[in-house]
Amino acid sequence: MDNSIMEINSDSLIPINNHFRVSAGPGAGKTYWLVKHIKNVLRHSQRLNKTRRIACITYTNVAVETLLNRLGTNVDRVEVSTLHSFLYKHIVKPYASLLEEEYDLNVKELDGHEDTVVHFKKVMHWIENHTNANQLKHPYTVNQLIKREENIIPLTRWLHHLNYDFNEQGNLEIIGDNKQAYRIERNGDKEVRKYLAKGCLEILGIDLLLYKKIYWSKGIVDHSDILFFSYQLLKRHSFILEVLRAKFPYLYIDEFQDTNPIQVEIVKLLGAKETIVGIIGDEAQSIYSFQGADPSQFASFSLPGLLEYVMRDNRRSTDAIIDLLNVIRKDIEQNKYRNIKGDEPCILLGERMAALSKARELCDNGEEICSLSRDNLTSNAMRKELYKEVVNDKLIDELLKIDKSSNSNKYRSNVTIACLKAVEYAREGDMKKAIIEIEGIERDINDKEERKKLALKSLFLLLNKYGDYKDKSLYTFYLFIKSEIRPEISKLREGAAKTFYERYTYEQLALCVNITHDNSKHRTIHKSKGDEFDNVLIVLKSSAELDIFFNPDLKNNEEHRISYVGLSRARDRIFINVPSIDEDSQNKLSRLFTVINV
Repeated sequence: MDNSIMEINSDSLIPINNHFRVSAGPGAGKTYWLVKHIKNVLRHSQRLNKTRRIACITYTNVAVETLLNRLGTNVDRVEVSTLHSFLYKHIVKPYASLLEEEYDLNVKELDGHEDTVVHFKKVMHWIENHTNANQLKHPYTVNQLIKREENIIPLTRWLHHLNYDFNEQGNLEIIGDNKQAYRIERNGDKEVRKYLAKGCLEILGIDLLLYKKIYWSKGIVDHSDILFFSYQLLKRHSFILEVLRAKFPYLYIDEFQDTNPIQVEIVKLLGAKETIVGIIGDEAQSIYSFQGADPSQFASFSLPGLLEYVMRDNRRSTDAIIDLLNVIRKDIEQNKYRNIKGDEPCILLGERMAALSKARELCDNGEEICSLSRDNLTSNAMRKELYKEVVNDKLIDELLKIDKSSNSNKYRSNVTIACLKAVEYAREGDMKKAIIEIEGIERDINDKEERKKLALKSLFLLLNKYGDYKDKSLYTFYLFIKSEIRPEISKLREGAAKTFYERYTYEQLALCVNITHDNSKHRTIHKSKGDEFDNVLIVLKSSAELDIFFNPDLKNNEEHRISYVGLSRARDRIFINVPSIDEDSQNKLSRLFTVINV
């Protein structure tokens, strides 16, 4: 081990007035340690007073709640939030007027930040008024881009994935990921991706700032916009940095491996003077590359005098699970803290619900099992305990595509989908998101309070009658919406759209809804990050996903890191379900697992 890296455990105290980096594997007790460190700073620092507080940033709202609960009576002296919320509250909201003119930002309408949305009316306005509209040629003329479904779908996906990055001059610019500009066509049982031409995207890409301004002029900003505006404000107005440094002499960031380059630069600006910065994280648990996270940023982050620490204990898992994790990981060999041997990890071969039943049988006294999956469709199916195979996660997209012959039909499908999503969000406890969904279809109500009041009434009706449609066709759900929620939506006449509504069930489309804040016992691995469970069932779709046990590469292979995160959530027992494996693989895996056919 590098002699400059000091080994600590969750009870260790470190100097309070030095920048630091703490590398901590899963179950190391880093949240316990961080809370203890914050309390130590509160007790001994001479740099705090009534107006100067500690800022503690973490990645999810669940982690924020955990830290707040553990800090207890000290919460009034610590600002605990996600990074986006922190930046919005302390930079964007108070100082956005400084950018108002340059970026057409409607500060009066600015009311928080939200997930990225693509309103196609705004897309049409942008393309019709595009600087390079005359350069758009067949098959991507202005009319072809905004009227042909084969262009609308990839164009919408491309715009949905816009992001920001630093160019060669070190300036932030809006970039589009051309790999996202696709639609899916079925060729028999296979799915084929069809992309918009690179030349078309290059022409459109010249004017992405104008596209963003269409939203900003309405006060609509998404999470990536918050980073963009925060960085611009800090770089251009040094007094904002001085204010933040005065407010927060200490800044601690948990799960730092999940930050992107813009977030890192913002942290460096704050830590360049006065503010003490501490980062806590684990490169092997970096699983958010789709949001711009780069695991190498954690190890390369540097500030003058930064001290480095490593936590090697695993306080969470049994010896058997830690042995399995140490086979996969080479940079940190975890120490066994609980010293409980535990059951040998188990591979369950066969159908996923049968595997869940077997795992329950193998646990003591009916203990709960948490299932973790790679995709939303599988986790939703596990939550609803569906035995039948579910294979189509594109049904919502297909409904939008098939119900497109007129604006009235588009409104009908938009209303149906919004109501369905609202029901599923509400049933999982996310009432705020459920209400936002229904508010989005209140086309003619300008008064915010009236709009919210009507949305609440509609949501109550939908939830109250859930039993009447949950096991029936989408057509039954549509009839209920038309009768009780939105009488103005167009009638379904004979044709492809009506066939779709009758062919598929409410339940089949509900499986396609992405539950963002999922606290259930059946989640995606991404949504389990930072949590732990006594017994975990990892649901895999094929034996190829077992490659992590044959050729582990946590440094370069994100799929391996995702599997590692899933495996390391378990305290007492780990089960892996896979449909089947070949005899050679089974023989090799029998050294690490008990293998059972279910």
